[in-house]
Amino acid sequence: MPRETDRFIVNATWLIKLRWVAVIGQMLTVIAVIFLFGIQIDMLWALWTVIGLTAASNLVLLLWFTRWSTSQDRKRLNWDSILGLTMVMDMFSLTALLFASGGPNNPFFLFFFVNLCLSALVLNRNWAWGLNLLALVCFAWLMFDHHQIKELDFGDWLLPYRESGQLTLPQLGLLVAFSACGSVIVYFMTRLTAELRQQQQDLERVQEMQSRNEKLEALGTLAAGAAHELSTPLSTIAVVARDVEKAFQENPPDFEGADSVVEDVHLIRSQLDRCRKILNRMSSRAGQPAGTEYEQVTIEELVNAVLSELPESRQVAVDLDDSLAGEKISVPLDELGQALRGLIQNALDAGPESVHINIVRAKRYWLWMIDDRGPGMTPEILNRVSEPFFTTKQPGKGMGLGLFLAENVIGRLGGEIQIESTPGEGTRVVVRIPEEPVRGLEHFNR
Repeated sequence: MPRETDRFIVNATWLIKLRWVAVIGQMLTVIAVIFLFGIQIDMLWALWTVIGLTAASNLVLLLWFTRWSTSQDRKRLNWDSILGLTMVMDMFSLTALLFASGGPNNPFFLFFFVNLCLSALVLNRNWAWGLNLLALVCFAWLMFDHHQIKELDFGDWLLPYRESGQLTLPQLGLLVAFSACGSVIVYFMTRLTAELRQQQQDLERVQEMQSRNEKLEALGTLAAGAAHELSTPLSTIAVVARDVEKAFQENPPDFEGADSVVEDVHLIRSQLDRCRKILNRMSSRAGQPAGTEYEQVTIEELVNAVLSELPESRQVAVDLDDSLAGEKISVPLDELGQALRGLIQNALDAGPESVHINIVRAKRYWLWMIDDRGPGMTPEILNRVSEPFFTTKQPGKGMGLGLFLAENVIGRLGGEIQIESTPGEGTRVVVRIPEEPVRGLEHFNR
């Protein structure tokens, strides 16, 4: 939505400027016609009235737009309708000016095509074609009736239908040519603007992906450094824990609570082994793109891989139909498992109640719907939740990287993550994993 807002601001700014240019140009044209060429216009009052109304409407539009654009809380608007209605007003203004100054005999009727070009640039396809139809109707009305000017009299060929009572061949040809030229302009301009917008969106996606890759490379360097620095103290702790464990085996303690202490030592040893596996994985894969090793696994095996390393797996309820459990999918098991595990852990950290996961297949995607009954998130937090190092957890409880890394892993597979949250009701995270995941950046080139 911010991208659409920026596009509206640019288009509205240029439209306001062009309308001021049109007002000044119309005033200078009328003055030049009267004083330089000495042409008498009977309906001069009508021309000045239309020009004044255009200037007044543009002033109102400028004041409203300035107030809206500088507001801290910008309301969501139907921007195409606002700009479209403004251009409809300009179309009627041009028709009124031409009606009072010779109609189709006035060479300035070509400015209909200027309005059509502008509409195709700033509006969507439907509005552009609608204005093309309106321009044709306005021009046909000028054929039917207009105020003639002696200096622009082309004889009986372009007399208004109201006076001649018949449609002459030049009038019919001019009407057909006007319709054809307007349609061709709108067709090619809308196609051109659509392709330019698509190219801009593709470029923005590539730049966003490049920015994310740079952040991931920085995180990979940080992870490799952390793995190297932590290996020594963890090895020391492991040696000490092993010595304590061996001492307890050779000399069983007989003090009160000794069994609990022995269990704690075993727990320390198991957690140290887990830390070592994680550090080895971080070190061996530092600098490699995520998702390089694909494995053919069933959905049930993927679920087990995700939950097996989750400390609070008992609080996770998985709803998976038996008919889908055996379906196979080719994915980078470790990376995808870690990404899903991080999302589930976030849901567990959100509240004391259990987390429910519903896994279904929809069209060409596997949907993982992760629901928690935590406090939920406000719209402000929801907008920033995927930023790296942004977290709402207590200090020491998280680094704010889980969702960021998960979005990168899922995005590389051609999937996406959607988050729905209501304060006081909980959060739902929907993970879309394609049945045939793409590899690397292939989906960005499709």
